[in-house]
Amino acid sequence: MTASGKDTTPGGAASDALRDAARLVSEHGPAGWRTATLSVDLVARGHGGEGVRYLAEDGTGLYNPAMGHAAVGAPMLELFSRLVEGTSFRQVLVHLTVDADGEFDAVARFGLRESSVGRSWTVRLRAGRPPETLDPEPVVLDPTCAGDPDRAVALLLEQAGGDLPPGATEDEIAAAEAKLGHRLPPDLRALFALADGGGTVDGWHRYPLAEVTGMHEITSAPAEATWPDAWDRVVLDADPAGTVRRASGHPGWIPIADDAGGNFLAVDLAPARHGRPGQVINVGVDWSTRPGYVADSVTALLAGPPRRTHPRPDLRLEQRGGAIDLEPLRQLPDVQELRLYYGTVNTAELAGLHRLRLLAMTAPADLTPLAALPLEHLMVNAASDLAPLAGHPTLRSLALLEGATPGDLTPLRTVAHLHGLSLARAGVADLAVLADLPAVRYLELTFEQWQRLRPLMDRLDLHAATLAGGPTPRQAIAWRALFDADPAETTRRTRSARGRL
Repeated sequence: MTASGKDTTPGGAASDALRDAARLVSEHGPAGWRTATLSVDLVARGHGGEGVRYLAEDGTGLYNPAMGHAAVGAPMLELFSRLVEGTSFRQVLVHLTVDADGEFDAVARFGLRESSVGRSWTVRLRAGRPPETLDPEPVVLDPTCAGDPDRAVALLLEQAGGDLPPGATEDEIAAAEAKLGHRLPPDLRALFALADGGGTVDGWHRYPLAEVTGMHEITSAPAEATWPDAWDRVVLDADPAGTVRRASGHPGWIPIADDAGGNFLAVDLAPARHGRPGQVINVGVDWSTRPGYVADSVTALLAGPPRRTHPRPDLRLEQRGGAIDLEPLRQLPDVQELRLYYGTVNTAELAGLHRLRLLAMTAPADLTPLAALPLEHLMVNAASDLAPLAGHPTLRSLALLEGATPGDLTPLRTVAHLHGLSLARAGVADLAVLADLPAVRYLELTFEQWQRLRPLMDRLDLHAATLAGGPTPRQAIAWRALFDADPAETTRRTRSARGRL
C-alpha cells in the first residue's frame, strides 16, 4: 500500500495533529500528574489500544474519567481523519508521551496492527501460508470403494421410515460431480438417486446435492491461516494410522452431512496410503489439526460403524519440581502430541513414541533420543544442547524457552525443513546463524534481538515476522521500519512531532 501524503516536517498538518493530541492529554492531566502517554490504534470506526495513562512523580497511576476510552472517542476520530488526509491508509498507530512541563514526543505509523493475543506485533511480508505437512503424495494400496449401493439404499429406507424427498436425476448427479471435480462412490450415488438429501447419517443432517456442492468450498480448502498463525501448527494422523491425509482440507473431501457446529462428515476420495476411496471422515473446525477416520464407506456408516476407542493423540503432564512421572506414556505408545511442563524429563523414555510429532518440554533435557522421532514442532529450554537435532529430517518449527545459558543455534544449519523459529523467550549466543538457515520463513524475536539481527536482514527470506517480548508501541514502529523496502517507504508510512507545547 502506498500513500500520497508527503507530510514529514514539524510544521506540517500531521505534526500539527500530533501536537494537538499531546495538548489534549496535557490539558486534562489530573492533579499531581508528571508524565502521560497516549497509545491508540486508530481506524475510521473508532480506536483501540491502551488509551491515555497518567503517572505521578513516584510512578503511581492516576485516572481522569474525562480521558477514558469513550470520552476520547470524538477527538481520536478527528486525529485519525487529520493523519490519513491525503493518503490511502485506513489504519494508524499513534504513540506519544508528554510531561507536565509541556515537552512531548509523538510518532505515528500507518498499517501496523497489534496481534490479538499477547503483546506482540506481526508483519506479513508475503501472501501464503506454510505447508501443512511434508508428506509425499500417497500411493493408495486399495483403490477400490468398499460400499454396497443396494445395501446402502436398504439401510437408508429402513432408518428414514419412508420420510424422504424425491431422488436426484442422473443428470443432476453428474452436474454436481462436475462441480466437485470428482465422481461420487457408487453407494453415495445410489443414495442421491433414492433421495436428494433428507434423513440423517449417523445422527447428522444429510445434505442434498446443492448443499454438498456449496459446502465443498469449505472442506476442499485448508483452514484459513497465515504464517504467524500456522508457523508451528502440526496436523496429526488419524487412527488407524495412514488412512486419512494429514490436512485441514482437501478437494477430495466431499461433505455429506454436518453437526450444525462447523464440523462435517465427508466422503474421502483422496485417502492416504492405508485408506480407501469413499471412506467417511470427520473434518471441520474441531478436526482442523486432526481429521478423523469414521468408516470405510457410507454403507458401513449407515449399518452402524463399530465405535472403536481411539487412542488419545495428545497428553499433558506437569510436575512442579523433580522428575515428571512418565508412567501414563506406557499406556499411550501412539501419542502424537506431548507436553511436559516444569519437571525434568528422562527423554530416553520417549524413544519408543514412533508417532510423536509435537513435543514441548520446559526444563533442560537431553535431546539425543529425539533424533529418531518424526517430530515436526519442538519447544525446548534454550539450555538444552541442540546438537542432536542436526540433520533432523522432519523438524519444521522450533521454539526456545529461557535457559540458564544462551542457546547455540549452530546445529540448526543442517535442519533442511526448519521454516519457523521463536527465540523471543530465550537468550541466543549468536543470532548470525539465522542468516545461514535457508528454509526459515518466519521469526519471532524481541526488539533487542531484531536490532542485533539488523545488519543481516538482507540475507533473510522471511514471509512473516513477529516482534514479541512486550515491546512498547514506539519500539514496534521502529521495528516495522526494518522491513520497509527503502527509506522512502518509511517516510510514507511514518509521521512524527516533538517539542514543547
